[in-house]
Amino acid sequence: MKSELRQWVRKGIAGVCAVALACPALTVYGTDLDTMESQSSELKNELESINGELLKIGGQIAEIEVDIAEVNAEIEKNQEQLAIARKSEERQYEDMKLRIKYIYENEGESWLGLIFSAQSLADLVNKVDFVQTLNEYDRNMVRELQTLRENIEIEEERLSEQQELYAEMEEELSAKKKELSAKAEETSTDLNVLSDKIQKLKEEKAAEAARAAAKAAKEAEAAKAAQEAQAKKDAADKTASSAGSSGGGSSSKPSGSQSSGGGYVYPSGSGKLNPTVGVVYFNGHRETYYSQRVLPGYGLNIPGRHVASDGTIRDANGNLCLASSDHPKGTVVQTSLGTGVVYDSGCASGTIDIYTDW
Repeated sequence: MKSELRQWVRKGIAGVCAVALACPALTVYGTDLDTMESQSSELKNELESINGELLKIGGQIAEIEVDIAEVNAEIEKNQEQLAIARKSEERQYEDMKLRIKYIYENEGESWLGLIFSAQSLADLVNKVDFVQTLNEYDRNMVRELQTLRENIEIEEERLSEQQELYAEMEEELSAKKKELSAKAEETSTDLNVLSDKIQKLKEEKAAEAARAAAKAAKEAEAAKAAQEAQAKKDAADKTASSAGSSGGGSSSKPSGSQSSGGGYVYPSGSGKLNPTVGVVYFNGHRETYYSQRVLPGYGLNIPGRHVASDGTIRDANGNLCLASSDHPKGTVVQTSLGTGVVYDSGCASGTIDIYTDW
């Protein structure tokens, strides 16, 4: 019984240790939000597992305390029975001594005298039987009392060993409970620290996104103001040019294109975007342009960026470089000036900005 109980508690404590070793505390935190949230989830699972083991150990300790109380009650009961048996044994022994003393002090009334005083054969048989019965009774009583006392002492020894084992089991479980409680507190602290870091990182990312949005809005506003200023300038230049043509007369330009002081052949025709026609509507969207002279856009990742003959900025494949808040970067969009690819954002919804050198 003792070895089975010891084996049972050893297995229980070994299982708890295995759980504790399988869930080491995570004290190294990553800087990536996804990594930190994954670590937080692992810490929560670990804390839940430890708390479950603590509840299990608490239940085992409660059961052992009940068993200890029962064993103590049995020990107390056995001690009372042993005391009674010893007193009975002593009393029987004293009675025997008194009888023997009486026989020796009263020789005329000895067992032999009693037997030889028989008046007949039947009386002799009865007196011999009486003496034998009395002696046998004394011997049986002594043996029974001795056996009872020995059995009670054996049971008391067994219960004492069981009481000692239960006390040892309770001590080991209490030590493991204390260890797990410390680990649970450590894990809870790590979880709180990590949660604070996650919250702080989320706030930093939200603030960064707000700053980026404000910057984009400011750049869009500046681009719009620059476009409006450029449109006004172009309109004024056109008015001055028209006045000069009507006054001095000059050779007319080809009907399919317009030239400028920059040497570019600007697109012309109905619905074609150019410095003079600063806004057109094409294929369900509004088209404007933003000049690299105002917004250089050096941060844009445009492979093979170059200026085409019409003054537009194009990539290595000859596609127009566009900005759009409605399409992801890399989207191919058809414009009034041809095929373009979205490389930037920050313009108004429904608007396509074409990157130019105008």
